[in-house]
Amino acid sequence: MPNPPRGAADRLAYLLKLIASGPSRFSLGDLSDRAGLPPSSVHRLLQALVRSGLVERGLAQSYRPGRELHRLASQLVANFDLVRVARPFLDALVAQWHETAVLCIYSPTQRKAIIADVADTPHPLRFAVARGGEISLPWGSLGRAILAHLPASETEAILREARVGPLTGRPRSARQEVIAELAAIRDEGTARYFDPRYDIAGIAAPIFGVDREIYGCIGVTMPSSRYQLHLEDDLSVAVRDAAMKLSALAAISHS
Repeated sequence: MPNPPRGAADRLAYLLKLIASGPSRFSLGDLSDRAGLPPSSVHRLLQALVRSGLVERGLAQSYRPGRELHRLASQLVANFDLVRVARPFLDALVAQWHETAVLCIYSPTQRKAIIADVADTPHPLRFAVARGGEISLPWGSLGRAILAHLPASETEAILREARVGPLTGRPRSARQEVIAELAAIRDEGTARYFDPRYDIAGIAAPIFGVDREIYGCIGVTMPSSRYQLHLEDDLSVAVRDAAMKLSALAAISHS
């Protein structure tokens, strides 16, 4: 369990995330245990959430997510739900190219990318990709498609923390080499990855919102043996086109 934040505002946001992730009903003690905070602190913060309607009291001294929290969540989803909007693009990539298509969403506060949705290839030979998995940004096509478009200070912080590849266990490339590779990704519009030692390869492109704020990326993954078959076709163009269309939809939804 990560250390809970110290400030009152940070703790309030921290509790709200725990409440939103479930269960549907909880006691003060349950939430205190999950949060790693004293019951007195959780009780004080809960009262503020109850007054706002974000949390409601239930039976037998229980609590539940409030109707106001559900309303706000529904409003956000109605405005733009990247997972829902991206699904047809994932399916189209699989239908045309017969490789696993993946959508990742980036969290700037946590400096992490999460696999939000996956459309699997029909091939029995494939690299397993699990929804909810975390993507390490300095490695692979999905991570680097995002990393290439982050502010320089954010990129530096991520590179300082990332020393060893989660899949290979090998140290990452030298900083200057990574910076040069990220510049090449920005020029090409797609990130590529090819590692025959672990039989994995991929192509990914960034998804932007308003003012080219990075939202995440869309890409395809495959065994490295099949990557060679796509070198002469338009798979990278298709991935980049899907990302551009999703970026346009994201920008329109927030304009």
